[in-house]
Amino acid sequence: MPPQRVTGIMDGRVTPIGEEPPPFSSVGTKWAGFLIEGHLVEASREEIGWAWHSTHVGVCTGGDSELRFEGAAANKTYVARPGCVTVIPAGTDYTSIYHSGGGLRFLVCELDPATLERLLHGDDPESKTRLSPHIDIRDAQIENLLHSMRLEIEAGCPTGALYAESLSLALAAYVSGRYAVNEMSPESREPKLSAPQRTRVLEYVHAHIGADFSLIDMANVVSLSPRHFSRLFRNTLGNTPHRYVAEMRIARAKELLATRRISIAEIASMLGFADQSHFTAVFRKAAGVSPKRYQRQF
Repeated sequence: MPPQRVTGIMDGRVTPIGEEPPPFSSVGTKWAGFLIEGHLVEASREEIGWAWHSTHVGVCTGGDSELRFEGAAANKTYVARPGCVTVIPAGTDYTSIYHSGGGLRFLVCELDPATLERLLHGDDPESKTRLSPHIDIRDAQIENLLHSMRLEIEAGCPTGALYAESLSLALAAYVSGRYAVNEMSPESREPKLSAPQRTRVLEYVHAHIGADFSLIDMANVVSLSPRHFSRLFRNTLGNTPHRYVAEMRIARAKELLATRRISIAEIASMLGFADQSHFTAVFRKAAGVSPKRYQRQF
């Protein structure tokens, strides 16, 4: 079962953070990545003795509440304003958090072990590097990734599992690489998919171009962990799996539009788009014109 709440450890028990239920949650949606929640702190409060069994990554999205951390995560007082990021690694021990002023809004994503294992199949970045806590930092990459996750979930996850898993994997890999205590030594060369692996993956993509397949599905074709597969795929084809598949779908859409024998709604359905509106928006962004205008050229 996927986790139903973002949790920490309080008084030795696994405890949901924030209010019940949270104002925003990925639970109950088609989201296929890490659990993410949005919270609102409306009044001053004290939270004594948190510890973390999984890594939490959060960003303030509104308000100007004063926060004071005391303990293993940090000893720091600051005013939380939109854009400030917090990274609290798994294993961070007893820490108290004091809110004063209220009006704090934030998004928090839990890099829970079960989802990490599902995405990485043992190739866990945290197994090779130890993360350190970071409180009240600016990190546009994390802010953008969490924002993209929320937008996708609020839209009903129209882009599918591949996009959700890609965003989650990008967050896990970025946090591990950026906030590790000890940097991993760079590889002497960039590994790539072998020719047979490349052929099998591309054949799979083209055979399933209209299906909602996931990053895990693609990696399983060549028996690799999604993280390792993503790196090899990017090194081989110069693009992420998600972007490559999106470009292939648009290329196939152009071929079908040029025949003028299939309606735009049918093309959207054939190529795995949520609906005609979603297809039109994606096509216009990629091609610079709407599908209807593109079709009129032929």
